Amino acid sequence: MFGASMMLAPVVEEGQTQRDVYLPEGTTWTDYWTGEKFEGGQTMTVDAPLDHLPIFVKGDSIIPTRDVQQYTGEQPLETLILDTYVDDKVDYTFYEDDASTEEYKDGEYNETNFTVKRKKNAIVFNIDKKNEGFKDSKLNQVTLKVHNAEEPKKVKAASTKFKQVDSIEHVNDSTNTYFYDKESKTLYVGVSIDETKKVRMK
Repeated sequence: MFGASMMLAPVVEEGQTQRDVYLPEGTTWTDYWTGEKFEGGQTMTVDAPLDHLPIFVKGDSIIPTRDVQQYTGEQPLETLILDTYVDDKVDYTFYEDDASTEEYKDGEYNETNFTVKRKKNAIVFNIDKKNEGFKDSKLNQVTLKVHNAEEPKKVKAASTKFKQVDSIEHVNDSTNTYFYDKESKTLYVGVSIDETKKVRMK
């Protein structure tokens, strides 16, 4: 396991290009590269050539990512991407401070809880700010990336309807937007970090 959500399965013998992988029972597992979903409790033989590391993501997990940087601190964090694999319900808490002083001890930090939940024919996303003491944050948007999702007929937060756009880039650049990738069955939703209402996709 790499953290609580990802299982990495590298080869361990010279010349080996395949290996057996056991997926623990009690949850689902998704191939990180292909998006294919598997039930736990089984052993599979997977390809593992030199240029490919098999990675599986545990069901009900959120993996936070951001734009690629050449070095730490090259760019301010403006858009947080939540790579989400939800079967039932998943929570993730994001913490942010200045990363250089001890001012967090005086409450100068942000702590935000994100919840994604499947409800019948809908996916519900909620932002709950636990602490807002870090005023120098540049974060203004969250891009929710939901794997194994059905194409929604509408996405809205209270009375605000989100606009469907034609690319992931448009979602990452603007809030109140969404894009659905039919080939990978992945839904991308751009949400303002200041959003306090539930975002419903159905």
